[in-house]
Amino acid sequence: MFSKQKEQIIKFDQNLCNANSKDNSVLFVKIKDVITDKNAFVEIPQSHNALIVKGGSDVRYYEEGPVNVFDDKSEIKNWKKGFSVEVIYLAKNGKITICWGTPNKITFRDEASNRVVTVGANGEFDICVDNALQFYKTTAVTADEFDREAYGDMFRAIVVNLFTDIFLRVLNDKKLTYDQCDANKLEIGNTIGEILSEKFKAEYGVAIKNFIIKKFVWSDEDMAAIENAAAERKKQEKLKEYLAEIERLDDKQWERDKYLRNLELQDKNAYYEVLKVIGTKENDAEKSKCPNCGLEYGPADKFCPHCGKRVSKEPIICPDCGKSNSYDAVFCANCGKKLVKGE
Repeated sequence: MFSKQKEQIIKFDQNLCNANSKDNSVLFVKIKDVITDKNAFVEIPQSHNALIVKGGSDVRYYEEGPVNVFDDKSEIKNWKKGFSVEVIYLAKNGKITICWGTPNKITFRDEASNRVVTVGANGEFDICVDNALQFYKTTAVTADEFDREAYGDMFRAIVVNLFTDIFLRVLNDKKLTYDQCDANKLEIGNTIGEILSEKFKAEYGVAIKNFIIKKFVWSDEDMAAIENAAAERKKQEKLKEYLAEIERLDDKQWERDKYLRNLELQDKNAYYEVLKVIGTKENDAEKSKCPNCGLEYGPADKFCPHCGKRVSKEPIICPDCGKSNSYDAVFCANCGKKLVKGE
């Protein structure tokens, strides 16, 4: 009496690298076998999907569960002894985390300071299989088993090679200056990760997840130069504001003088800078003639330097009641006190 032949079963735990089906850091496990039974089947655990490669070229994708090696009778009919099969188990939640860093500094022109600066960056990202067939054809077909270090080195090198161009493009698109990079690391990382992931999906069948920039590394010299340039730019902007206000008060001498006195108290450096600019203009300004003696006096003079006659149009303050009167008033409009001018 003949015993019934035991069915041929290909299982995950037959892998030669002793990988555990619960270990998600192993992206794939490859098992090769020769079919000795027309009813042979492959067991695919719930944690994995699988590619079954028959005869070296026929590649088909299957999800969890038992799967017959031969899908139909025609395949069984054409089956010959020694027929080879290859099963690539792919972890559904498989991912590897890869640390990266720019080996060389990136050079770019900071728009705010118009200075060429250099920066380095480092971080990490996750790789997971997105398209099983594409992943097999481009990266796993020649490998007998998954080598985490080798795959990490390969994908890290690709990312680092592409990072500079994408980083500069993102800076330009988002109009970011150097001092905004650290505050926007998360957004910059997400954008770069999305761009890289689309490329990796198309070319390698893997997706990039959680692309993180942990740190930007700036040159101390560049940072100091940019900060100095920013301070100088702010100083010039303030100077423009002060000069614009002086220009607005040009025909109100007393308000103008009051404004300058306040500026001197608040910011002496700015005060002297303003004087440098308006001093040249005032020295070149046409001098007025005193209505009393007919001789010239300067635009900033309150009294004629020749006869002592009051020439300023600044209001006259009554010494008795404090009322502000017109520059040409003879008597106080509030108390009638005679105002002494030109003394």
